[in-house]
Amino acid sequence: MKKLFSLFLSLSLLCAGVAVAENVIDVGNPSQSTTVTFEVPEPETSYTVTIPASVSFIEDATTASMSVTIGGDSTLAIGATLKVILENSSNSFQLKQGDNAIAYAIKKDGSALSTGSEVLTWTEGDAVPGAATLNLEVTGAIDGLPSGAYTDTLTFKATVSTGGVGAGHDGFEELPPFEW
Repeated sequence: MKKLFSLFLSLSLLCAGVAVAENVIDVGNPSQSTTVTFEVPEPETSYTVTIPASVSFIEDATTASMSVTIGGDSTLAIGATLKVILENSSNSFQLKQGDNAIAYAIKKDGSALSTGSEVLTWTEGDAVPGAATLNLEVTGAIDGLPSGAYTDTLTFKATVSTGGVGAGHDGFEELPPFEW
């Protein structure tokens, strides 16, 4: 008898773990519904933007190029857009050595870039874009300048904006009141 009671008690504990609210179909209630739910998790935003550590004009060449890429394993939340911009040139697009400077320009797809120019954009749901090739060209005179290394520092910035009202803007827009 004790074994039977122990077995009954064990089975009741097992059943208690799966007990949930139930809808009963009977003579008074010949129809009931069941809600079926599956949660799809929102993807997390995780990205890698790669820029070169340095770019050099080789020997006496007046042109050079560099690539900016978004990692192929990057992910964005639903409705998000990743934008990479050329945030700053520390010497205002001049290669400097002391008080001496050489002007240079940066182009992407034949169009000149300046501070704030967009380099790459990727929106969730689209394929990760290919590398952006930036072409650098010395535009200033180099005759009569002292020999040595002339440098500038470029800063790139990646920002993510989410979808919805004001998407694609750096801030919120004030909308006019709704009228009937």
